[in-house]
Amino acid sequence: MDALVPDFDRLRAACDELGLLGAYVHTPPTGEGHLAARLFAPSIGVPEDIANANSTACLAAHLAGHGVTEIAVDMGDALGAPSTITATARQDAVGPAVRVGGTAAVGRTVALPRT
Repeated sequence: MDALVPDFDRLRAACDELGLLGAYVHTPPTGEGHLAARLFAPSIGVPEDIANANSTACLAAHLAGHGVTEIAVDMGDALGAPSTITATARQDAVGPAVRVGGTAAVGRTVALPRT
């Protein structure tokens, strides 16, 4: 995962053409449900996201259909801001039900310019 170096101009063009926000790439889960992922979303101004619960929830729902009901996804390592997002999923009568969580620690605060 660390070796991925996307061409953001080409990725943005492809995402824009297909109506996508970006690309969420991940390793296969281990037997314990651990995996690594990176989210590149240049079409919405995010070259790479440190942690993305929405995409992780979607992955958990997908993997639930393949018998993987708990995952722990490591993200942000390539940006020097490691994070782990956990998700549990189960199939019920109407489809997958997903619960996403994690723990956060504020390492720094960034002041945004006023407009």
